[in-house]
Amino acid sequence: MTLHREEDEHLELLYHLHERHELTLESLRAHDPELGRAALEDLEREGLVALDGAQIQLTDAGLHRATQIIRRHRLAERLLADVLHLNPAEVERGACEFEHILADEITDSICTLLGHPRTCPHGSPIPEGACCRAAAREIHSAVVPLTEVPVGKWARIAYLNAGTDERLHQLAHYGVVPGSRIKLHQLRPSVVVMLEGSRLAMEQAIARDILVWRKWLDEPEAETEAETAGRGWAFWRR
Repeated sequence: MTLHREEDEHLELLYHLHERHELTLESLRAHDPELGRAALEDLEREGLVALDGAQIQLTDAGLHRATQIIRRHRLAERLLADVLHLNPAEVERGACEFEHILADEITDSICTLLGHPRTCPHGSPIPEGACCRAAAREIHSAVVPLTEVPVGKWARIAYLNAGTDERLHQLAHYGVVPGSRIKLHQLRPSVVVMLEGSRLAMEQAIARDILVWRKWLDEPEAETEAETAGRGWAFWRR
């Protein structure tokens, strides 16, 4: 492992602990006994962390670099899971590689392609990038909330922003998974959709968390065997 990659792995772990408000030497050793004081002192010399006894703090430079690593990893997970339909093991393996090699421009391109998703497939937040802030001000993304689909039109689900496993499993039970075709039947007083030959009613908040590709159809396209197979494991992701 190169020094740069090794530092990235250390910063990734520190970010996870920072995210959970558990960034202490004791917590770090519990998660990775191999990451010793010497490695932390190397990061301190690089200006990436500040050490104070048992306390560890990411500096501004360290937090920025760690945030970019996490952003690349979680966006790669979304791409590999929702677009390429890889299985969970392949998604994790690929994301671990991408987090070290993706340039910022490519990362932002992936984020834009996916419609600036807020969470990874496991439900963890994806750090916002400059492209997300720009998109909020001026551009339409390739993916939009279900509530923006014209009534009577079909669209294909890109991904879900379900905040909990319970909600994800409820939606999956009705076939609301990435890759499925869905038709918006009505918006008010509740959102009613057509899916898998049946109607489903839901609250506006839930419908906004269902993101679809911005391509409306009057009738659903025939689904290929490969697309059906690719959706199989999506029922169990968050």
